[in-house]
Amino acid sequence: MRRLISFALLALAVTVAKSQDTGTGFVDNGYYRIQNFATQRYVYVTDNKDYSEVARESYDFQAIQLWKNIGKAVSDPASVVYIIKNNDTQYDLTAQGTGVHSLTGYYVNVTKQRNGTYEVSATKSNVTKYLYDGKSSSTAQQGSMSTSGKSEDYRRWIVDKITTDHATNYVGIAPTIELNGTYYQPFCAAFPFRAASPEMHIYYISDVEGRWALMQEIEGDIPAGTPVIIECASTDPSDNRIELLASTSAQVTGNKLSGLYFCNGTRPKESANAYIKFDAATMRVFTVTDGKLVLSNDATGRLNNIKVNDYVNYTTVSADCLYANTSYLKADENTESVIELTSDPTDIGNLPGERKASGKGVYSVSGAQLRPTSDTAGLPAGLYIVGGKKVVVR
Repeated sequence: MRRLISFALLALAVTVAKSQDTGTGFVDNGYYRIQNFATQRYVYVTDNKDYSEVARESYDFQAIQLWKNIGKAVSDPASVVYIIKNNDTQYDLTAQGTGVHSLTGYYVNVTKQRNGTYEVSATKSNVTKYLYDGKSSSTAQQGSMSTSGKSEDYRRWIVDKITTDHATNYVGIAPTIELNGTYYQPFCAAFPFRAASPEMHIYYISDVEGRWALMQEIEGDIPAGTPVIIECASTDPSDNRIELLASTSAQVTGNKLSGLYFCNGTRPKESANAYIKFDAATMRVFTVTDGKLVLSNDATGRLNNIKVNDYVNYTTVSADCLYANTSYLKADENTESVIELTSDPTDIGNLPGERKASGKGVYSVSGAQLRPTSDTAGLPAGLYIVGGKKVVVR
């Protein structure tokens, strides 16, 4: 039987909450946050692999988490949903790089209630199921999805449109790296955006040479899915607001960073993108070492230790994983363990040879690599750079 719809994403399809004259609810296509009417818990998309068979009553809701506290939501891209109205009763939405229609070929039907909230349902083979916040306690911090609930209020949802100047419902950066009073956050989101608050700078890595990487600023729009590192002057997300864009023609080429959307351990192993385990041999993460902002294979304090469930063998293992919606650098056996960052506006190729030629191999004093290994045997007499140090061959 064809999978009818992703009920995990159905949670996000509660697109209209209150009448337009209240200033909240669905007004037009745009970005929203969604809450359960009874519990006030917000919806988070933490994976893109949830599916449901309505007729068979077979469901998997692990890709959706519900959390209270708008303070948590404002700095988490997983709580951001882009809603698109298809017709008077049907909607599509996208979040975290996926969407209802793209996954299933269906749009979502919603039903407006007298109090301005909406119920979400799916029907197949004469079977209709509604989506609830299934947590029995409305006071709990975290909830979960279900197709049953203790009252109809638990299957009713409200939304609030995200705006840059909203008192509480905005998107702001909560930096986790501090260096001499300046704060940084590795970041990757599925929506395009631009900095809205002053004293924010957004960078990508345009080149990596030996133990140096060029951190180049992006001025203007950041395309969707672009891994970056964001510089802020404060730890308060309300001081570090970003403006979400419906679209942008901006492009960032040559970005050496990679990014991810999810860090959800309660997933079957076939959901390969639910989390990414850290591997010091193939990854470098942003951190501070010796008073410098670097990319390092020492990720102490920069990882999320989660319980990774294997649904096939019914085992649970603990794993150090990259945080959701973050950026990192892919590495190989030739990548330095610690890579210093420079925002020098000149191209990294113009860095002095001693700085550029600091990776594995033998380099000329001008920075040209002569050999991939550190073996100097047979070279003409002269001065070379080996491992970032001057070496005289006689």
